[in-house]
Amino acid sequence: KNEYIFTLLQENSNHLLLGLRVSSDKLHFEFSPGEHPYSHRKRVTFRDLYLADRHWHTLVLAVTTDIVSLTVDCCPPIDMFLDIPFPEHLNTARSEFHIGSRRRRKGLFTGLLRQLVLLPGSDAARRICPNPKPRLAALSIPKLLTELPLKPSETDIVKHPYEAEVKVTVGSHPSCTEIEAGRLWLDVINKGLFICDGKTWVPILQAKERLDYLEDYQNLVTNSETLDVEVFEIPNIGLFAATANKKPWPGSTIFKWSDGKFEPYQNITTYEAQAWKHFFIGPQVFLAVANFEKNERNQEYSVIYRWSRRKLRFVLYQRLATHSARDWEAFQISGETFLAVANHREGDNHNIDSIIYKWNPNTRLFERNQTIPTSGAYDWEFFTIGPYSFLVVANTFNGTSTRIYSRIYIQLGGMFRLFQSIPVSSQLPCSLKQLIKE
Repeated sequence: KNEYIFTLLQENSNHLLLGLRVSSDKLHFEFSPGEHPYSHRKRVTFRDLYLADRHWHTLVLAVTTDIVSLTVDCCPPIDMFLDIPFPEHLNTARSEFHIGSRRRRKGLFTGLLRQLVLLPGSDAARRICPNPKPRLAALSIPKLLTELPLKPSETDIVKHPYEAEVKVTVGSHPSCTEIEAGRLWLDVINKGLFICDGKTWVPILQAKERLDYLEDYQNLVTNSETLDVEVFEIPNIGLFAATANKKPWPGSTIFKWSDGKFEPYQNITTYEAQAWKHFFIGPQVFLAVANFEKNERNQEYSVIYRWSRRKLRFVLYQRLATHSARDWEAFQISGETFLAVANHREGDNHNIDSIIYKWNPNTRLFERNQTIPTSGAYDWEFFTIGPYSFLVVANTFNGTSTRIYSRIYIQLGGMFRLFQSIPVSSQLPCSLKQLIKE
């Protein structure tokens, strides 16, 4: 058992300014004498403290420049002298209080905390003790809670409002009248706890309004740097996510959705994979990867995989020669399936052809249909406007400059023809900067 009752941490780091930690028979008071994130943390330990489980306890900790005093359940205080003085002025700017934790899962407090009160410049023990029942001591009860009309129990002993049993309403916005006075309402949608004062709901705890509405759900551990994620669904099988990873071994990972999270399902050897693209041809499911580097045999190609219903795995289907491929785009026109690859460079030459492949239903393979000159191609995108089909390529570098044209093509007469050129100025990736420097 090693749990934090409270901590004061700097906002953007794990630097502890102040903390109170409890173990099986010890209580540790921790503080940082200096403001530097790497300054040595000072710890004062009170030993041989046995706090009985299933009982409430009152702890009063008083801190001065040279002495830390601990009072447990109004027993005689225990004084500890500091060899390093407590800061005369503790800078709490841009810091956060964490109750029952240290902003991480390790060290979470597993007991119950009824109240935590901070009194600057005062020893709270003098205000609490002597007290025959220190566990009922209260220093700072919100005024709203002290004024609630609560009925005494059968023994005519009036409980404090925070000791009384109250009902919590969960759901949409309930009514708040004198009849509901003192009732709690938990707003699970907006994450808030409210209390009825007889007229309106008064917030007790309320989540801060956030400008972003996405929350962390799951961290996916990948084998190396990940440049792309392709999410797709196979009917009657499930949801998948394919990650394009840099290192060839164990390669890129395909995750499968299971029990509310993605689990590793299959590894495929890739060579500095840049992107995945899934597509359907009839009932068949395909997955194409754009490889940027050559394999161990100095061969340069990207690969199309097909979903095997028998093996329940993706199996190699077709290899296509590519040159530092950055992206695949799959699309259909009039029932015919096409694949466009963005060839980035061949050696040091960025002015090369990117290729559009077409599915041949007779050979059941993709065959070269058209070549389009590109300059450091990074991406293809397909779109339609009315009856017209368009294909746009993002060019980045022509060998001397990044001030070049990206181009839009329109399909006419079974071929893609130049429709519009758009001037762009792209920033060079690190690999291109290195090539220029060399």
